[in-house]
Amino acid sequence: MNGPKIFRTYMRERWFGVFKAAVEADPRGLQGVAERLGRGCGRTALSLILSGAYPAQPGKVARRVLDVYDAYRCPYLGADVQASFCAETARGPVPTWDPAALDLRRCCQTCPHQPPSSPSGETP
Repeated sequence: MNGPKIFRTYMRERWFGVFKAAVEADPRGLQGVAERLGRGCGRTALSLILSGAYPAQPGKVARRVLDVYDAYRCPYLGADVQASFCAETARGPVPTWDPAALDLRRCCQTCPHQPPSSPSGETP
C-alpha cells in the first residue's frame, strides 16, 4: 500500500540526481551504494532519503555522494575524473613548473564542466 509521495527540497539538488543515478546503476541497488559510501551512510538512511522520509538534513550523505560518485569526462585527459579533481585543478595554484599540468589548467578554464565559483560546490 503506497501513501502519498513525499517531496523534500533536497530532492531538487544536484547531489540527489547523482545519488538516484548511482542507485539505478548499481546492480545491488541501495545496498551496493551504501557499501560504497561507507560509514554513516547505511541502507536504511539512504532508503529514507530516497523516499523523502528522512527526518533530518542529509548534508553528510550529500557530501559523501558527491565525493564518491560525482565524476566528469575530462576533455583534456579523455578519462572520467572526480569533481574534486576538477575543482582542485581549476582553482589551485597555477603550475608554472609543469608544462603538462599547465596545459591541463588552461583546458580547465574553458571546460563545460568547470566547477561553480561558490565554495559550497553546488550548482544552481
